[in-house]
Amino acid sequence: MTGWDKLVSAALLGTDRRPPSADDLPEAVRRDLDASDPVRLVLDAAALETTYRRAGRSPLKGLEPIEPPQGEDAPLIRPAAIGRLAMMLGGEQATVLGEWLRLVLDRGWAVPPEFLPALADFARGRTEYRALVAAAAGRRGPWLAELNPDWRFLALHNASDSEQDWTHGTPNQRRAWLIRTREQDPAAAREALAEVWPSEPAVVRAEFLALLTNNLSPADEDFCERALDDRAAEVRRTAAGLLARIPGSRYSARMAARVRECLAFEPGRVRVSLPRRLDDTMLRDGITAKPRLAIGEKAWWLRQILAAAALSVYDVRMVEAEVSGFDRALLLEALGDATVRERNAEWARALLTTKAASARLIAVLPPEEWAAAVGALGKGGELAQVVGGLPVPWPESLAVAMLDLLNRAGPDQGWARLASAVAQAVPVAALDHPITARAVDEEQTWRRRLIETLTFRREMYEELS
Repeated sequence: MTGWDKLVSAALLGTDRRPPSADDLPEAVRRDLDASDPVRLVLDAAALETTYRRAGRSPLKGLEPIEPPQGEDAPLIRPAAIGRLAMMLGGEQATVLGEWLRLVLDRGWAVPPEFLPALADFARGRTEYRALVAAAAGRRGPWLAELNPDWRFLALHNASDSEQDWTHGTPNQRRAWLIRTREQDPAAAREALAEVWPSEPAVVRAEFLALLTNNLSPADEDFCERALDDRAAEVRRTAAGLLARIPGSRYSARMAARVRECLAFEPGRVRVSLPRRLDDTMLRDGITAKPRLAIGEKAWWLRQILAAAALSVYDVRMVEAEVSGFDRALLLEALGDATVRERNAEWARALLTTKAASARLIAVLPPEEWAAAVGALGKGGELAQVVGGLPVPWPESLAVAMLDLLNRAGPDQGWARLASAVAQAVPVAALDHPITARAVDEEQTWRRRLIETLTFRREMYEELS
């Protein structure tokens, strides 16, 4: 037991039960202690020993210097851009950092190496930034990852294409290998996954199976059909989601048959019959038994069936029809799921005329239609919720429309949520909107923050041009 351990033991058990001893403490600590009072001895020794430990240590000998990493060939960003990076890492306009990194990478610049540790720490707890920071680290990424286990993600972007990464790599290396291989040779990725499938745990099977979404084709149908027989429900649901995306799949045919059993359409009316029971074939196709929504079990089964079926089973006029035997809102939600999956603009336009309007449906439309679709929603609080869910950057027409709206708006703090979404979504072509030249009162917090962010982003683009 060390001298420090003895102090801790005396403090925990009490000096009566465990009299403190300073014999094992360093001489520099012992000489200033008064052993006549046990309580004082424990407190003084703890304070002095803590200071002693923090003061430093004797230099280690016989160490070899760390081999420096190979640098980048790209030119370093200019001094003004370096200053802006320091500002963002210091907390000013930090939400713009992802856009800044994408711009730097797209334009072929390199980040000064002294900023890479701070960027790695920033991305450590923000998974959405990891790929960007790993790309910015470049050839230094694996070197930094070896120095700090918290920065392991830096090695992923620069991982090799060797099959060793797949057969003997870490979980992240295997995932990265499968993603890259799926992009380059979809069949090879599928075959590699099929080979190891029986030995992988369920959570890994589900995660890796979901990666087949990239370059999904009818060639993947047989493998996904076999995955429907997996013992893990999450794997079955993942396989079902993939099969629903493959036009003309056997899964789609089964779902279409179920829809026809439960739903009948005639002009102006949709008649619905709920499924009588949840059979084994439905469970195999990923239909879950217990509702995740506050609805009855049978209604939940039907909602899943309706969402999984191809839109070709339906008539778009159903959107405006009365619904009997089922909640119309649930029907529209399910049709919305299918619309987003198939990226069907015709159905999106139809659904946007109902209360099912949402950002995910607007995003299905061609970008030139976004402004009109958002404008039809009105100017209430729902507007901020919808536009906040749209992919960024927005088309210029939508950005200008929202900035015009905010420029006319009064100082009411209710505009703050919309302003926050707009500040991050405006494309570079609209960053010099007239609102940025407007004088702002101190009370108009949301307007001031909007203008600051737009100005910050405009200057950022100018520095990296």
